[in-house]
Amino acid sequence: MKNKLWRRLYLAADLLLMLAVAALVPINLYVYRFPEWVMLLAVGLLTVVNGGFVEKFDPRKLYKTLLIIAAVPVVLFSLAGSYCNPYWNSQLVREQSPETLACDQLLTYDQAKNDLDYTMHYLLKCHPLFLERTSHNVQVKYRNALERLQNSHEITVTDLRREVQGILSSIGDAHTTCWGKWSDERYLRTMDARKTAGWHLAAVNGTPVQTLFEENKSLFSYEVESWGLAQLESCLGTRNGLFLLGIDPENVKYTWANDRGLTEDEIYTAEDFLLYDDYVAHNLAFSTTEESQQSFVSYTIDDSKGLALLTLKECRYNQEYIDCLRDMFAEARDKDIYSVAVDLRGNDGGSSLVADEFIRYLDVEQFRTGRYKWRFNFVAVPFDQDVIRNRKYDDFTFDGNVYVLTDNDSFSSAMLFAEYIKDNDLGMIIGEAPGNTPNCYGETAVFYLPESHLYFQVSTKEFFRVDEDTSDKLVVPDVPCESGKALTTLYNTL
Repeated sequence: MKNKLWRRLYLAADLLLMLAVAALVPINLYVYRFPEWVMLLAVGLLTVVNGGFVEKFDPRKLYKTLLIIAAVPVVLFSLAGSYCNPYWNSQLVREQSPETLACDQLLTYDQAKNDLDYTMHYLLKCHPLFLERTSHNVQVKYRNALERLQNSHEITVTDLRREVQGILSSIGDAHTTCWGKWSDERYLRTMDARKTAGWHLAAVNGTPVQTLFEENKSLFSYEVESWGLAQLESCLGTRNGLFLLGIDPENVKYTWANDRGLTEDEIYTAEDFLLYDDYVAHNLAFSTTEESQQSFVSYTIDDSKGLALLTLKECRYNQEYIDCLRDMFAEARDKDIYSVAVDLRGNDGGSSLVADEFIRYLDVEQFRTGRYKWRFNFVAVPFDQDVIRNRKYDDFTFDGNVYVLTDNDSFSSAMLFAEYIKDNDLGMIIGEAPGNTPNCYGETAVFYLPESHLYFQVSTKEFFRVDEDTSDKLVVPDVPCESGKALTTLYNTL
């Protein structure tokens, strides 16, 4: 009787342990981070306990075999969920995002090394590049970074950020990059007003912006230089960005230029860099203009030109976007509109589903999205079926002209949107080439470093262009023009 009770308790403990081990995967994704070896220990414990329990059974019993069979998928799921899961320890579904330590916060060498090791671990585990190619170059970058940090008199969070970004940028992947999250970030008070007035930044402390970029290329991840320059300009608009570039925000001279050939020098102090709320309050036009108050998606109808213009500031696929598209194409149908344009200028991406949803309104039976490979640590799974049957909205089918406006700041899913339209011969691209290449890496997993709480993201997929026969490295516009002239060019094209 005691032996039977003991076996039942042992069986209950074994089953509970199976559930606990399998639960470690969602616990890691949603609740608490821990390294992969913790899962390996848990699976080892399960194997020992399960094996020991099986030995207690009469070998003629059927449930001995069933218990072993039950343990196998648990072990496989747990190991795959940790060692092959690109989102293990990532911020994919976590609501809490810890704030990055202050830029000038000091770190010990051991702390900096711990963050660099963490970066290298998930970079080599997740990025598709390192499944088929050697990691020798980044290993050299890593060792050089450690040497510089070890020889440093002191190490700040900014110093570490430079070293991490130097490793990530060497890959040439615009999606694999490092940044910080600060609630006390400060913004240059006149940046937005200057842009609105038609000025662009020409030099800082007498150094031309292009030269500044050449001297700091390793701090930016990009595939197209224009995207790297856009990141530089973003850095020059914030206090922490200036720290990253090694520029003291006290008494820094900015040289502004406009299209008429005029230049103006303006000297700023640390007081000119404002907290976000103060920055918005200072730039009243930034917070009160009709354009700034618009949603991320909106449309206008120009009856005189037979044009429906969709403005998409970010590729956010949600009900608001779906409803906006439906309303636009319904109005276009009712008013016999024969041209539809999508303005993707300044759109830095999001979900590629926005393009799929848009194409559902076009009179096309199928379209191609390009093949890709998705890395799961030891293997890359190919997805070669890139022909999509178009689930058309038959009551709203549009068979007129389609235009897409892009510029150098159209990035990621915005680039894909333009690629789908161009490579499927669905419409015409107007403006500047988007900010990244169609043959690229993407679908990022985001991590934060345990010591500095800097964030870094790493690509998990390798994408191939829809039109693999083209020699164009970029989505080249059919009608090239400057970003600010794209809308005028569109109207001249109609």
